[in-house]
Amino acid sequence: MAVDLKAGADLEYKYGLYDCREGRVAELEQAENRLIHSPVIADDQVTRVNDEAYRRYPHELFHGAGVAVPVFSLRSEESLGVGEFADLKPLADWSAKTGLKLIQILPINDTTSSHTWTDSYPYSAISAFALHPIYLRIQSLDFPMPEEFHLRVEESRKLLNALPQVGYESVMQAKRDFTREIYFIHGQTIRSHPLFRKFVADNREWVIPYAVFCVLRDRFATADFSRWGEWSVYDAAKIEELIAEESKDWPEVAYHLWLQCELDRQLTDAIRHLHSLDIILKGDLPIGIDRESVDAWSAPHLYKMGSQTGAPPDAFAVKGQNWGFPTYDWGVMKQDGYAWWRSRFAQLSRYFDAYRIDHILGFFRIWQIPVEQADGIMGWFDPALAIPLEEFAERGIWFDHERFCVPYITGDSLGERFGADAAMVKERFLTETPEGKWRLNPEVATQRQIADLEPTEENERVRAALLDCVSEVLFFEVPGSQGREFHPRCAMQGIRSYLELEPDLKWRIEELYNDYFYRRQEDFWQKQGYEKLPAMRHASDMLLCGVDLGMVPNCVPGVLNETGILTLEIQRMPKVPGTAFFKPEHAPYMSVVSPSTHDMQTLREWWAEDEHLRGVFAWEMFGLPSAPADLSGEIAARIIDQHLRSPAMWSIFPLQDLLAMDEEIRHPDAASERINVPAIMPYYWRYRMHLTLADLLRADSLNGR
Repeated sequence: MAVDLKAGADLEYKYGLYDCREGRVAELEQAENRLIHSPVIADDQVTRVNDEAYRRYPHELFHGAGVAVPVFSLRSEESLGVGEFADLKPLADWSAKTGLKLIQILPINDTTSSHTWTDSYPYSAISAFALHPIYLRIQSLDFPMPEEFHLRVEESRKLLNALPQVGYESVMQAKRDFTREIYFIHGQTIRSHPLFRKFVADNREWVIPYAVFCVLRDRFATADFSRWGEWSVYDAAKIEELIAEESKDWPEVAYHLWLQCELDRQLTDAIRHLHSLDIILKGDLPIGIDRESVDAWSAPHLYKMGSQTGAPPDAFAVKGQNWGFPTYDWGVMKQDGYAWWRSRFAQLSRYFDAYRIDHILGFFRIWQIPVEQADGIMGWFDPALAIPLEEFAERGIWFDHERFCVPYITGDSLGERFGADAAMVKERFLTETPEGKWRLNPEVATQRQIADLEPTEENERVRAALLDCVSEVLFFEVPGSQGREFHPRCAMQGIRSYLELEPDLKWRIEELYNDYFYRRQEDFWQKQGYEKLPAMRHASDMLLCGVDLGMVPNCVPGVLNETGILTLEIQRMPKVPGTAFFKPEHAPYMSVVSPSTHDMQTLREWWAEDEHLRGVFAWEMFGLPSAPADLSGEIAARIIDQHLRSPAMWSIFPLQDLLAMDEEIRHPDAASERINVPAIMPYYWRYRMHLTLADLLRADSLNGR
């Protein structure tokens, strides 16, 4: 809203809520007046004010608590070895009983790429729209089947439910077999049913390409569409021929359409139950798409297929993270007003009342890694203002391309890295330079080449150290810049190439490094956020919650606040430099507070790992002079209570952290409750509750809290 102001006087003001129907101010915000001090305004000057959220008295603001748990982690007697959409109903019953108002889940999109356990990774979907068939409840499919079929379902249910964790491949095989059997008998009825036809018609834009992708994936035994021959390039006309009802492929395509129809029915049924109890469902929006997905196949122009997304190094992943997804071509997406994103949000809003934008920093800038590299540390931010060659000279740095951009490998470092294998590595993989340094041979010049080496015993011993040799650089040359622009290698300060610089040169490069990462990009990245996030914010009525963790630009909090997106505040990941922990009592209202996330250790596992750190935590948070090695239920409850008393709009707790309060029912092995270890890729996502939801409903000692 624009307001004309007079120069030379203080301006005091408040925000209010205006009732458009009745044409009156319904309420003015509480607390002191806001102030713009003595504005001096030229005729053509516009002053932009970024105000904090609308203020009321704390007791008048909404505060809610919720539970975070992946759907696959839910356990019930009725499910088939994995949590299913139907299990959200008893979870909602428990939430209502304990006063929780929100259920937060991980992504539920189909990730079926290789038909192996690696498909358990929920952030690598083959479709940004399709639901995962693993969440289908076979017993709820309303088709008459022989008694022998039901006996086999029951036998599989008992066998798979007895597993302590999700047996991903076994569960998927069982559900494929059972749904195929139902479809073989009732396929004709299914394909002609009005509800099936309506679902396909309403969702045709995404569900037809998805179903065809599934058929071709299985026909060619790979999701890598570049290996599909004549189908490697998406052709809408050919797809129309393939899905014609007289086509021999139509029944197979319709099988995948039917699964999506049934998944949609079961999920919406569960959501109706949640809403009847005044409980909202919060989803999770992955920042990336799989490079072997229907999205990349059908619209490759929207993505930069020659790059990979990931994250820079941090305390949890010292070599950074490489998620493998292609990055977005935002310039192309902007041309149609981000239509792909708007349709994605529209689909999300069919199921969710709120959603978690995973790695919202990617809307400001994404960590981009060339496809020929493997470790996340080999990337840089995109978009970013690179360092022009001339700036090195301006800063008194003589630019040496060989020294700065080529892996710095010395004879001493080879002994340290490879030990007894150093001589073998020199003979097989390296060439000595006239200056007495060593250079990687062309066949192992990139990390991807090293990762693809034959898995012999000898190669496995040296592979990790060879990867580290490639990352021994100070700067990356910007592709296509012809040696005129560069990005600094993140966390260069710990590598030999940096440590062996002359002191003066080291200081100058450090100044350049700090300017690049912490100063020069701020206004540029702020502009990127303002270009994209409002379009996302206005695409639906869902509550947006951003995951703003890691290396956060200073501009991010202001942009998120102005666009009405909640931040995430994690106790063990403070955003203020120099502090060990974040105190929930300091959280802004427009935020979500939580003791941990699915990418971190649970409270109990973290507590047991580091005696010094838990001692610091116990003293800073509660004034306790000592901290026992095992997290007691009492201290766990005090941590939960800290978050419940926070001024944040929402406090959301991983289920494992809530169970930690009750020493009688919590898992005897805290380590088995870990959902993901980001430093391990691929990781098997298979955590499952050790007690059933029915047991949880009966756990009065916990629920009474």
